[in-house]
Formats: sequence, structure tokens, C-alpha cells
Amino acid sequence: MARRRDELEGLLGPLETEVMETIWDLGETTVRDVHLELSNQRDLAYTTVMTTMARLATKGLLERDTSGLAHRYLPAITREEYARSTVTSVVDWLVDRFPEPALSYFVKVVGDDPEGDASADLRERVGRYREQEG
Repeated sequence: MARRRDELEGLLGPLETEVMETIWDLGETTVRDVHLELSNQRDLAYTTVMTTMARLATKGLLERDTSGLAHRYLPAITREEYARSTVTSVVDWLVDRFPEPALSYFVKVVGDDPEGDASADLRERVGRYREQEG
């Protein structure tokens, strides 16, 4: 498990993902609120949710307000920011370690569009991205 974390840093486990999804939906919240939401779906200990949220705060994904009696948490990044960061990490990792299969797959996906709309759209997006980055 530690090896995966080193290679694909930033990916969340299943429970961390569930907790983040719940917090993105709720906004500023407490461990109790998140536990209540998640326990409607499955049996989960309060302390497990508390530990998971503390770890997410340590990872920088949650901000923690400790000024009140109950600690309050809110997302430090949006769902979209996390998705973009994760996709970047995974694609960079794949292209770095398996360049031929990764790039072949991208070409295949773009090439499967019989009308060429996907490849034209992809080229346009890459161009816009390069303009923004440059």
C-alpha cells in the first residue's frame, strides 16, 4: 500500500473518497454530520470517520476550525480541483512509466471517433491549454 502512495501520490482510498464527497456536498461540517450521512449507507464507527477527516486535513484537502467545542471542517479544494489534480497525477505517472501503451491508448481513443470530432476537439483544447500555460 505504501508503494502505491509513493507512485500515485494524491489518490484517495475508498473511505477517504466517500468522506470528501460527503463534505463537498455538505460544505462546512462536523465529524458527527459526516458520520450521520455515511452511516445511512453502511455501518461505520464514529472514530473511523474522525480519523479519516483528520488525515484528510493533514493531507491539505480539508481545513479544520478548532475554535469551537466541535471541530468544523470544510473542503480546502473543490471537487473539480481535486479531479484535475488526480487526472494530472495519474496521466503523468502513466506516461512517465509506460509511455508507449499510454500514448497508444490516447491515440486509439481519439482515433475511434469516425467523424474526427474528438481529435479536433482535443487539438483545440490542447492549444487553449498551452496558451493559458504560456
